[in-house]
Amino acid sequence: MIRDGASLADQRLAELMTLNEIGLVVSSTLDRDDLLDRALTAITRHVRFDRALVLLVDDARGVLTDGRSVGGSPEMAARIEELEIPLEMEAPILSRIARADGPLLFRDVDHDPDDGNREFARLLEVASFLGTPLVTKGRTVGVLAVDNRLTGRDVQPGDGPFLYTVGSLLAGGLENARLYAELEDQKNALERRVTERTAALVDARAAAESANESKSRFLSSVSHELRTPLTSVIGFSRLISKRLAEVVFPAMPQTDDPKLQRAMRQVTENLAIIVEEGDRLTSLINDTLDLAKIEAGRMDWRNDPLDIGEIINRATSATASLLGEDAAGPALVVELADHLPPIDGDRDRLIQVVINLISNAVKFTATGTITIRAHAIGGAIEVAVADTGIGIAPEDQARVFEPFGQATGDTISDTPRGTGLGLAICREIVEHHGGQLWLESAPGAGSTFRFTLPASPESAASA
Repeated sequence: MIRDGASLADQRLAELMTLNEIGLVVSSTLDRDDLLDRALTAITRHVRFDRALVLLVDDARGVLTDGRSVGGSPEMAARIEELEIPLEMEAPILSRIARADGPLLFRDVDHDPDDGNREFARLLEVASFLGTPLVTKGRTVGVLAVDNRLTGRDVQPGDGPFLYTVGSLLAGGLENARLYAELEDQKNALERRVTERTAALVDARAAAESANESKSRFLSSVSHELRTPLTSVIGFSRLISKRLAEVVFPAMPQTDDPKLQRAMRQVTENLAIIVEEGDRLTSLINDTLDLAKIEAGRMDWRNDPLDIGEIINRATSATASLLGEDAAGPALVVELADHLPPIDGDRDRLIQVVINLISNAVKFTATGTITIRAHAIGGAIEVAVADTGIGIAPEDQARVFEPFGQATGDTISDTPRGTGLGLAICREIVEHHGGQLWLESAPGAGSTFRFTLPASPESAASA
């Protein structure tokens, strides 16, 4: 913990360590109490505050409640948990913090004319403390207060901006936890409704269709609700990373302190991880929405005359960056038969199929070749995406086409894991176009995903 007389570099290092730790907490848990306990501990671990407490806004009841604290006695923590402070009252200090636009410093609280404020000062055993509202998306979700009672030092006005930054980061995490809890309630309510409806249905097929529709609505609801806070997490992480690189780090004193350099590097790397994992979760949400729409029959499909060669070329261009420029990586080969007949379908969805199959092949083919072939067969076109990778065991081959299903055998235990939805979506798209998608593979012998698409009726008739 930073004490009086510490250098500015030490203080900045402590602040960065605190922000880094709270950022990791926000990105790693959606449990509200766990989030608060770990965040308050981080606040008192590194910087110049001995104790910290949070009270949350209960909008329905119009009070500050659900208090949590770190650094005080068990008796004080119990009293904080019992507090309920009406927001509409003007006198209480914590209500004033909740209505404020920024941090507030209170001195001589033990001599405040309001009995409640003096009682609060006696509870904390302090004469002065610093507080800030917890604000996210223009909404106050709680208040954060800190003091230095254990060391007998007064908090200073200069501590306010840092505490407000900490509060904003914590408020975002609390909002995500609230949304997640609401989604859990929705899921539980949906599960109860599905159970009740299924029990009431006599016809098993009608019960299955009802459950599937409820599942689709649930997936769509969860995906939409998660997208907003996830976008905020990614956006703020990118913004924080940019501000650190452009404003905070350049303004810090030049030093060779390895602890400071390591902390700066860790902050940058951890923010990059948050953005990367956020992007991965965004892909999962988008795939979930696509699958829910397809299964519910709400997908908007186009039916245009298409050239399969153009579909494959567009897909290979979109995935070129996955192969990189490393000569040791897999090479991409495209073999298109001459005079392929046109097809009818949705260009973007069919490009999506080929992109997913190429991406899947890249994951499991460190070296060797990925080959895309297309040729006419009967009144259809067959497209194959073959790799020379590690292959898939027979017992896992059916599972890879299931939603959220992935091969679990030793053959791909060390490979990167995707969303588990790509192949399920590919099969739905191909089957919607009147074709089939299947897999041929063996461990150590690579994998080939093949799909067929019927030629357009005009070309089939002329043939």
